[in-house]
Amino acid sequence: MLRLEDIRVRLGDFRLRGISLHIRPGEYRVLLGSTGTGKTVLLETIAGLHHPGKGRILLKGRDITRLPPERRHLGVVYQDYALFPHLSVYDNVSFGLRIKGTGAREIRTAVEEITGFLDIGHILDRTPRHLSGGERQRAALARALVLKPHMLLLDEPLSAVDRLTRDRLRIELKRIHRELGITILHITHDLSEAFLLADRLAVMKEGAVLQEGTPAEVSSRPGNRFVAELTGTENFIPARVEGEGMIHVEGMGPVDPKVFSPAPDRTCREIFITIPGWAVELSLECCTRPYLWCGGVTITDVNRADGHVAVALALHNGIRLHTTLSRRETARLPFSIRPGVPVKCGILSEGVHWVPRDGAASSA
Repeated sequence: MLRLEDIRVRLGDFRLRGISLHIRPGEYRVLLGSTGTGKTVLLETIAGLHHPGKGRILLKGRDITRLPPERRHLGVVYQDYALFPHLSVYDNVSFGLRIKGTGAREIRTAVEEITGFLDIGHILDRTPRHLSGGERQRAALARALVLKPHMLLLDEPLSAVDRLTRDRLRIELKRIHRELGITILHITHDLSEAFLLADRLAVMKEGAVLQEGTPAEVSSRPGNRFVAELTGTENFIPARVEGEGMIHVEGMGPVDPKVFSPAPDRTCREIFITIPGWAVELSLECCTRPYLWCGGVTITDVNRADGHVAVALALHNGIRLHTTLSRRETARLPFSIRPGVPVKCGILSEGVHWVPRDGAASSA
C-alpha cells in the first residue's frame, strides 16, 4: 500500500534521517514517539506538505514523491481537527466533494452515509463551536472518509479530548478500521493508545525509526533502552557478559545466557537486563517457580492510584525494582504492603530481555 524508501527531509535544524517503512493494505500502523521526534513531519511528508531531499514515496505502487497533496488521494485528520469554524458540519464534510465538482445529489448521499456511519447525522446543521470534542473529531473523520481515500493519516487525533471521550473514540477508530477495511497511519505519544490500536508499530526518535514490529514483539524484545522505556519496561539492571558467555547481573549474581533469546553477543559485554513490572512477583515463602532470580528485598515506596498499587523494592546492594499490583492481588498477599517490610521477590524468566548499555540496538 504505502512504501517509504530512505526518506530524508531537512527543516531548519531538524532532519528525518533515512526512514524506510512498508505499510500493507488494510493495516493499522502506529508511529510511536515522544513530542518533537519527527512523527508529524513524516506524516506531512507523506501527505505532500514537505518534499524529501532524498528518497521515494510509493502509494499502491505509484511514485507520489513529487505529487501535490490534492493528487495523492489521502485523508488527513489533524490534532486540532482543522474544521472551518464558519461552516456547518454538513458543509465541512462536503467541502472536498464540492471542490471536486461532485453533484449536489451525490454529495448529499455521500455525506448522509458517512455521518450516519459515524453517528453524527443529527448535528449536520451545527457549527464547530457548538460541538463537543468528540463530535468535532467525528466530523473531521467524516470529512476525510467521505472522499474514500486510499489511506487515512491521523495526527495525534485523540490528544485534545478528555479521557472518557478518548476511550470512546479509540473504540470508534477500531470500528472504522474493522468495518471499512481502510489502511490507517496513526501517530501518537500515548503507549496505551498505540498498543490498543496498532497491528504494527514503529518507534521513532530524533527523526529516525529505531524499531518496528507488532506491539508484543517490540515490547518484549526492545532493541535498546529508549524503546524499552517507551514501551513500558520499568526495570533496568546492570549486567556484564563474562568470558565464557555467562552473565553476571549486579545484585543477583550469575545467570545462564540460555534464558535469553537471543543470548547477548560476547562482543557486547556491558548490558542491561530489562524486566517488565509484571515479571516481578512478591511472596513471603521461598520461591519455587522457574525464576531468573529469587531473593530478599525491602519495600521502599508504595503508591496507590487508579485501582493499582505501584511498589518500589530495594535489593541489599541498593538495586531498585518496580512492580504494579492490582488491589485484588494486594489484598491476597499474606503481608502488609508498606515501606520497610522485607519480602521475598522472584523475577520470572519469561519476561526478561537485554539491551546494550551504550544504547545501541541489540540483535533482537
